[in-house]
Amino acid sequence: MEDQNFYEYVTSPKKQPKFRLKRTLMLLAYVAYVAAFMIAGFATGLLVPLLALVPLTTWILVWFTWRYVAVEYEYSFVGGMMVLSYIYGGKSRKKVAEIRIKDMTLIAPFEGEYIAEAEKYAPEKTIDFTSNLQRDDVYFALYETADARRGILYFEVTDQTIRIMKYYNSMALRRRM
Repeated sequence: MEDQNFYEYVTSPKKQPKFRLKRTLMLLAYVAYVAAFMIAGFATGLLVPLLALVPLTTWILVWFTWRYVAVEYEYSFVGGMMVLSYIYGGKSRKKVAEIRIKDMTLIAPFEGEYIAEAEKYAPEKTIDFTSNLQRDDVYFALYETADARRGILYFEVTDQTIRIMKYYNSMALRRRM
């Protein structure tokens, strides 16, 4: 059997409307920055030599801010734990949650009768780690945290993900028919 102790999966939510909007707004902010700098430089006449710095400062601005709209979702399995992280611009990682697979009460495809079960669960916390909820490979997991808060996690599955979930919590796993 393959190694059950480690596996990771990364997806990008770029196609979601909220991320398209954020990217568009960020591009408009860059254009507004350059325009404001140029207008201020030519209007005062004092800043004309400093206009040479526009490309450099714009590059610095893009370097430090674009990663917040270039987000990827990563989930990994480490010894029975599912670790969920955001990866900003391929450079920095922020851990969102860490959920024990044994604490999941239901792991099922996000389709058919299971959707109703997910909706009646009334979670306090929702984590969406999918590129699009309408994909065919989207599953959800209902879980409880250590402080008895209920949550729901949406994620994209692979064959290896199903094997790991079955290995650690076969009672909660439902498969596609």
